[in-house]
Amino acid sequence: MQISKQNFLPFLANFGISAFFLSVLTFKGGHNFAPFFLMALGIGYGIYGLIKKFKWNLSQEDKWLIYSYIFYFSVFVLSFLVNDEKGRVLDNPSRAILLIPTLVLLLRIPLKLCALIYAIPLGSVIVGLVALYDKFILHSPMAYSPRTMQIQGGDIAMSLGLFSLVIGLYYWQKSQKKITALCILASFFGILGSILSTARGGWVALPIMLIVMLWIYRHSLSKKFFLGVISLFVIALIGISQMPNSRMMERFSLIHTDIASYEKNNANTSLGLRFDMWKSAVLMIKEKSIFGWGEKGSIEKRKQDVQGNVVTGNIGQFDHAHNQYLDDFSKRGVIGFIALLGVLLVPLYQFKRNLNSASFDVKLVATLGTVHILSIMIYCLSQGFLTHNSGNIFYLLLTVVFYAMLRQAEKTQNLE
Repeated sequence: MQISKQNFLPFLANFGISAFFLSVLTFKGGHNFAPFFLMALGIGYGIYGLIKKFKWNLSQEDKWLIYSYIFYFSVFVLSFLVNDEKGRVLDNPSRAILLIPTLVLLLRIPLKLCALIYAIPLGSVIVGLVALYDKFILHSPMAYSPRTMQIQGGDIAMSLGLFSLVIGLYYWQKSQKKITALCILASFFGILGSILSTARGGWVALPIMLIVMLWIYRHSLSKKFFLGVISLFVIALIGISQMPNSRMMERFSLIHTDIASYEKNNANTSLGLRFDMWKSAVLMIKEKSIFGWGEKGSIEKRKQDVQGNVVTGNIGQFDHAHNQYLDDFSKRGVIGFIALLGVLLVPLYQFKRNLNSASFDVKLVATLGTVHILSIMIYCLSQGFLTHNSGNIFYLLLTVVFYAMLRQAEKTQNLE
């Protein structure tokens, strides 16, 4: 394929999008490579546009997404000033600001749907193979732990598996059954990666998101397909659970054990520590509900709760509450909680309103965006998913990518 000057920038942008799905869990820091590349493209394009005095022609919907990102970062700046924080607390949320030029770029250049529908299933296969390598070659107790935090890795792998299934439903709607089968197979690799990571947050999301996806595409699917897909997933999950060293059943059995231990005042278990962190966060919210305690203050308060026997678990070792909603509320108050809901619900509304589109492409991207945000919201119930750089960049970047793709798919539909 010959690349001219006119399509060189679109080629780079589409390459960056595809590269993200292929590299996100492949090597240490893989989640940073493509996003920083796309950020650099966006910033460069923005500077060039300012020099050339481009008319950006942003819609009101585009501006709302940008406002939500700006407000999200601004709340961290406010907390930084009010709570006398260190500058490092602005590092993670700064991605929201840095991705705004990327959004503007992606809205203005032609994007290729193949950057998603080919790269996502392949990326799902890759993360599954990486998980198998970690568990059975490196003999790691938890997949992805040699490269990133395994909870983050497991949730990201689950998302790639869910995205692959969405693409499979898209191809089924287009009566391309062989590619549908390949996409469903690819989805199993992502789900396998999540299971081998032993991170249970993604497992909770799986049945919920499966129901959501089947509901969205219900008018295109027969009862036979519904039963076939559900049966296939049940069989696959049973098979995976019986794999040596998968630890799936062990992790499920620990739920009951952890709860029983907590009732006996032993909170030093995976669930017990979470219960005590949530209890501590709720107490923080009651004491400082407007601006919160800040990063440093919340850590110190957890240590005080341990010393004062307010909680029984050793939660002073953690820097977040293992629940994104409680964590943001306790650290940055009601303003921080609203900012978090803003970056979740503003784009979710835009995706949701396009789920019933007659265009296959629009429906696909709207479903990908909806599944992306809803699954992250579920992960955030038991993990500070956005507190970590990997989760923060995964959420913010893909929201921008799916949104820009949706806008372009809508324009294409209107021209037809």
